Amino acid sequence: MWIDYSKEIDIRNLNIIFNTDNQHPSIDSKSIIKMNQTHSNTVNFISGNRQIYESTDALFTSNNNIALEVKVADCMPIFIFDKKLSFFGAIHAGWRGLANGIIENSINSLKEKDLEINNVKVFIGPSISQRNFEIQSDVMSYFDSKFSIVEDGKIFLSLQEVAIDKFASYGISDIVNINECTYENLNYHSYRRDKTDKRMKGWIYYNE
Repeated sequence: MWIDYSKEIDIRNLNIIFNTDNQHPSIDSKSIIKMNQTHSNTVNFISGNRQIYESTDALFTSNNNIALEVKVADCMPIFIFDKKLSFFGAIHAGWRGLANGIIENSINSLKEKDLEINNVKVFIGPSISQRNFEIQSDVMSYFDSKFSIVEDGKIFLSLQEVAIDKFASYGISDIVNINECTYENLNYHSYRRDKTDKRMKGWIYYNE
């Protein structure tokens, strides 16, 4: 199944699409750059001819001949882009990545590149919702209690609220949170629901 969110971001020629069936978009003229995702806080900027970045959970580029790929099955696929320049990135963020500082490292890396943070827009794709993301107290210890609810002694964490708060701390408020739950939508892969090794893939790229 293909899902196209390009209209949600309203940036000329910028595409955000997903596929649940291990297919790839028809963008033969572009190189698809991938990450070996490890829930790390490692950020890389595309350089050279590498097709895959090991132990990486965030990639950024200003090369319009490149498409960036992220894989998820409950974690958040986060795409970041400049509203005025052709600069964009992909972040893989679950609770471990959030706790390890993948968003902070990403934004700080952008600032080091002198990117205008005021021009940054963020898209948060399909991911597990708070009502389906039960955690234990050891995981909750990494996060403020304002991001959780407790029902019948069970703790439920909102990954999306944690991410949005982290972006807000840098003054980034232009955020599209698609609010689609991978656990509830049976068209999406969910590790929490099925213990599956299948992943939904997402890409961000510019048209020629």
